Parts: sequence; C-alpha cells; structure tokens
Amino acid sequence: MMIIEKLTESEELVMKAIWDCKKEPVLSDVVDRVNGFYGKDWRPQTVSTFLAKLVRKNYLKMQRDGKIYTYKVLIPESAYRQKLYKHHISFWNHNDIGEFVTEMFDNGDLTQDEIKDLQDKINDL
Repeated sequence: MMIIEKLTESEELVMKAIWDCKKEPVLSDVVDRVNGFYGKDWRPQTVSTFLAKLVRKNYLKMQRDGKIYTYKVLIPESAYRQKLYKHHISFWNHNDIGEFVTEMFDNGDLTQDEIKDLQDKINDL
C-alpha cells in the first residue's frame, strides 16, 4: 500500500508542475514551469529544496543520467487527488458524498452540463 504524505502548498505546486510534464523533468524544467505557469519567481535552489523534500516524502525518485539528474514520479497525480477529495469529504462532509455534491450544487459550482453528466452516470448504474 502506497503511503501518501500531506504536502505543503509549495510542494504541491512543484508536484503539479512535474505531473504536468510530458517527460521526466530536470531541475530547469521544473523551475521554468513553476515560474512560468504559476507566476512564481523562484530560484533553482528554492525549487531544488522542494524537490529534495518530495524525494524524502517518496513522491519522486531522483535519477542520475550522466551529469544530469531527472525526477521520476512515484505517486501519480490521480492517487494524490483521490486522497485529497476523500479527506475533504470525510473531514468536512462527515463521509457523506451526497452532502458534498449538494454543497457544490448549492454554491453554483456545477454547470447544467455537469449536472446532466452526473444524472446520466447515475442512470447508467
């Protein structure tokens, strides 16, 4: 069983940048993505610190490729997202998925198309 540790907001941002890469990134890829897509102005040393923490938390494996280090994802984004929403529903909605969906509906977070898609999925069960 894979243990998924909680990430800080900054660690989460770095992981998201890596999950969105189409290849195993090097440090400069991660720095470019974090700064370009997420509006940060982080130096390579800052990103490297977060990468080291992510390696310690077993989200990533650092691999040497000649003189270059690449980062291999060990925990897929889907597994992390599943942990997040399960925690949210259990903590905030008392394990009641219906309460969670109702809350989204009441807040206007669901479009009519999304509601129709949910209805179709329920009807297909």
